[in-house]
Amino acid sequence: MLSLLLLLLGRPLAGQELLNCLVASVDHIPVTAFDLEVLKNFELLPGGGAGAMTVEERLERYIDVLLVLRLTREQLQVSPEEIGAELERLKARLGTEVLEEKCRLLGLKPEDLGSYLQDKILFEKVIGTRFNQRLYVSLKEIEDYYQQVYLPEQKAAGRTPPELVNVLDEIEARLQARRREERVREWTRELRQRAEVVVYGDCLSRIK
Repeated sequence: MLSLLLLLLGRPLAGQELLNCLVASVDHIPVTAFDLEVLKNFELLPGGGAGAMTVEERLERYIDVLLVLRLTREQLQVSPEEIGAELERLKARLGTEVLEEKCRLLGLKPEDLGSYLQDKILFEKVIGTRFNQRLYVSLKEIEDYYQQVYLPEQKAAGRTPPELVNVLDEIEARLQARRREERVREWTRELRQRAEVVVYGDCLSRIK
């Protein structure tokens, strides 16, 4: 995470102050508006979708990440090679020119994203290790999902829906992922009960 006192190049003082305001503290780890802006611009929250989230949702997700990492950072390591590979994937996804332009606007170099990439990799390692068991999904759950979600989804996209038998594995994987996410949320809720999390509403309201 970048220093709370980081000043962005090429921005007016008011913008600098806003992006450096303290949004939250997670067991005394500061989270700034700048952190949330980086996570949004480069889609660096585990699971993706940071760009479409509200600032409150982005903050809540990042708090979960920090709580998990605080417990496990010394148990798992991320190599420079892993960070480099993740940065290359980010370049491939966004395009090198787009990534460099986003960095320029935030006063960063691509390599400055390393700490955020490290957090993302570590979180995914922890979740992959802790929640790696195959979760049972019943045939009825698959059938219900097919009727209530999959079919409407396909029709809305203008596609002819395949028969259930042809998408059993796909739907089972979706339901397992959903169940795994529920268990992760339960775990992070438990972690919050044992942590000191402070959200600074004044700063948060200014960056909506």
